[in-house]
Amino acid sequence: MSHAIYDAWVELMGWMEEYAARNGLVFDREADFPAFIYRMHQPWELPTRTMSVSVSRENDEPFFTAAVSQPDDELKHVSLRAPGAHLHWHAHEHGGGLELPGGVELNKEKLFTLMDKARHDWLTYV
Repeated sequence: MSHAIYDAWVELMGWMEEYAARNGLVFDREADFPAFIYRMHQPWELPTRTMSVSVSRENDEPFFTAAVSQPDDELKHVSLRAPGAHLHWHAHEHGGGLELPGGVELNKEKLFTLMDKARHDWLTYV
């Protein structure tokens, strides 16, 4: 099994954590892979056990969430959501990184732009 999408996922989580730190927000690990939980004492071959994460203001609902497909899913992707703004994107592994529909590279700058939009729309909504 290729771990490329999970390597890209680890990088994306790092960017989200950096965004949260820069903006005085909270980065949370929401869930681990069920396969990791059920086999805790066995070797784990992926670079992370984290399946989903979020960013929010302290003591508030997340305004941006991200999740990666489980290892046994056939078509793997990263899902990005801005719940309050009703925004949703899927990214797929491409060339060692992530790519949004239309061939748009999901790099740190693009992610921060999406998160700024989600944060603005969420703050306007609440």
